[in-house]
Amino acid sequence: MNPIVEIFGTLFNSIFVLIAAYGAIKQKKDLLLFGICFFSIGPVIIGLIAYAQDDNILHLFVIMVFLGQMILTLPSRYNYKNKAAIALSNRIGCAILVINLFQGYLLLNNYLDVPNQFDYMHLVIAIIMLYSVLRSGKEKI
Repeated sequence: MNPIVEIFGTLFNSIFVLIAAYGAIKQKKDLLLFGICFFSIGPVIIGLIAYAQDDNILHLFVIMVFLGQMILTLPSRYNYKNKAAIALSNRIGCAILVINLFQGYLLLNNYLDVPNQFDYMHLVIAIIMLYSVLRSGKEKI
C-alpha cells in the first residue's frame, strides 16, 4: 500500500475513532454516530485501492458492508425516548459490533492485505459499540 495513503488513512481514522469514543463515554449519540459514520469511509476507500491492486472479490464485499454501516450510522434527529427506537438502536449497535469484529478477524488473519493498524481500529470500534450497547441497557445513550 502507498505509504502516503497509509499515513493519512491512519491519521483520519484515528481521529474518527477518538470522536466515537468520546461520544460513547459522554453519552452523546450524535458524536458517536458521526465518528462511526466517517470512520466507515476509510475501509471503503482502502478497499477500493486494494481491489484496484489485486482484484480480490472479498474487497468488494467489504466495501458493500461498510457502505451499509455508513448508511446505518448517519447522524439523525430521532426521538430516542420511544422504546421501539431504543430497541432498534441496540440492534444497529450489535450489527456494527459484529461487522467490525468480523473485519478485525479478516485483517488479523491476513485474508486482506491491509496494514495492521487498521485492524486494531476495527477492534476498538467494536469495543466502543459493546460499551455503548451495554451502557444503553442501564442508561440512555
